[in-house]
Amino acid sequence: MRKKLKLDESVVDEEEVVDEKTFHNAMARWFISDGISPNIITRPSCAKFIYCLSPNFPPSVSQVNKEILEIHEEYKEKAKRFLKGFQGQLTLSYEWMVLSDEWTRDYVKGPVLHEDFVCLTAHFVDDNWKMKKWILGYTTDKKVPIEDVNIYPFRDAVQDFEIESKVSTLLLPVDLDFDEETLEPFRKWIEERGNNPINPRVSLLYCCTDLFRLMVDDVFDDLSGSLLEDVRMLVGWGRLSPTNWNISLSNLQRAVDMKNDDEFSKDEDYDDYDKPSNEDWIKIQTFCKLAGCIYKVTKELFEGEYPTSNVFFHLLAELKVMLNQELASANNDYFIGTAKQILKRFDRYWNNMFLVLATASVLDPRFKMKYLEFYCSKKEVNVEGSKSETVLDYLRNQCARYAAIEIYQKPICPVATIESNSEKEHEDEGEEDDDDEYDDEGEEDDDDEYDDEGEEEQYDNEVKEEQKDKEEKKPDAYEEFVLFQEYLKFEGFPRELHESELDSYLREPVMEWNKDFKALEWWKEESLKYPVLSRVARDILSIPISRATLWDAYVTDKRQPPEFVLSLEPKITNAMMCTKEWLSL
Repeated sequence: MRKKLKLDESVVDEEEVVDEKTFHNAMARWFISDGISPNIITRPSCAKFIYCLSPNFPPSVSQVNKEILEIHEEYKEKAKRFLKGFQGQLTLSYEWMVLSDEWTRDYVKGPVLHEDFVCLTAHFVDDNWKMKKWILGYTTDKKVPIEDVNIYPFRDAVQDFEIESKVSTLLLPVDLDFDEETLEPFRKWIEERGNNPINPRVSLLYCCTDLFRLMVDDVFDDLSGSLLEDVRMLVGWGRLSPTNWNISLSNLQRAVDMKNDDEFSKDEDYDDYDKPSNEDWIKIQTFCKLAGCIYKVTKELFEGEYPTSNVFFHLLAELKVMLNQELASANNDYFIGTAKQILKRFDRYWNNMFLVLATASVLDPRFKMKYLEFYCSKKEVNVEGSKSETVLDYLRNQCARYAAIEIYQKPICPVATIESNSEKEHEDEGEEDDDDEYDDEGEEDDDDEYDDEGEEEQYDNEVKEEQKDKEEKKPDAYEEFVLFQEYLKFEGFPRELHESELDSYLREPVMEWNKDFKALEWWKEESLKYPVLSRVARDILSIPISRATLWDAYVTDKRQPPEFVLSLEPKITNAMMCTKEWLSL
């Protein structure tokens, strides 16, 4: 057996001869993983560093680019193979990123060949019940007819990856021209090709982060540049440049607090500064109150791990209540007008997203139907009282569809993992696997998937379960007796004798509140108990309600593309951005 050296948890084979292709391939993988432009090789300091590491092979940008494209094609085939066997539902999110800030442009090193990109990402839950985000296309300079510009990225990615029957949802920007009419041609096209029995229509959803940004802009736009400059001088804001809106909120709130404490009058050092007028102070205070409500919810949503869709309903409902309370207590016309403006924008979004947000909330065992019923019972929102039954009917319908096609009996990806496929291919070629799972004597592992007692026991259990399922599916003449079926419905026996998974789930008490609860982990543990409902939950919880996470949730404008792609050719940009996540396959 060949010895291996371990360097910082990476494995290097002593007998491997490093040739020029291997050298550039390793560099390409490094640049893809860390988001580094291959053009960095041309910098003298980098070229000298690389020469010290490998003096035999002078680094070449063209060779690295060639390797990047080859790696992309290799892993794209793996990704296509995975998605072809994938048994869950996919959400495609659209994002248009533009280099629009002069401040940002000043810090860009190298030429700017492209200023805007369309990023199309697939969101799903994998075999391990982990959220995945795969970029399927990162494109620019597409020569697309203007009438096709909105649907081209979707159709291009769907055709390329052959996922016509997998796409159930499109997550769209709030502020672009994406609506039922513009996307109807794509929906018809995918329905004709996809033949998806679970979701016969592709649902349109809209990004929550865009909503927050636009609501903040509705208030912030009334604060002039000269007013912000005056406040900057008063509170020592620092450089007045485009920044995330939570930073602006923090500085403006500091100014309001100083005014409330009368610091500007007490300290004569402020006598020489220009101060906001009373009307300006009303605008600043309005921004701080309304944006402060949005910040509280944004912080809970995004300053942690990637939020699954079950947490959005109760937090957005909380935001609606907070904004209405601020409106009810307002005592000046400017505040009332501004609050009504952003509430109008919020209500439009809330009405469009209510069904998916409420359904995901019901699939959170901390809430089930209780929170939805409580919300709908409140007098100020009682107009939505009937929606709780709509949500329940929708869930029942989804469960029936999943059960009808028996998708719950299939693994998420029948081909297991791409890694296991690769290992099997190597074994077929006669290569030895030197993983730590081998014993010290170097015994080879045979190809039997169930080679130890634990796996044999698991296999036996699975066989028994399959036999049990077959026995339970024996023809039953009673199913054809119409009058008897009506009698069972009349007596309510179906619920007593054969309670549905959804009824059983809802009948059990809600879980004690735990802020750190992870819905996907809970459903993973309960998947044997609720085989159909857990599959429904997996697909609904995988729907991203927002494209942004962490710091991106506070951007004041469209997200900007990463600096390293601005000077790259379109093919290289697409290959690097897509392949980064696929390298784990």
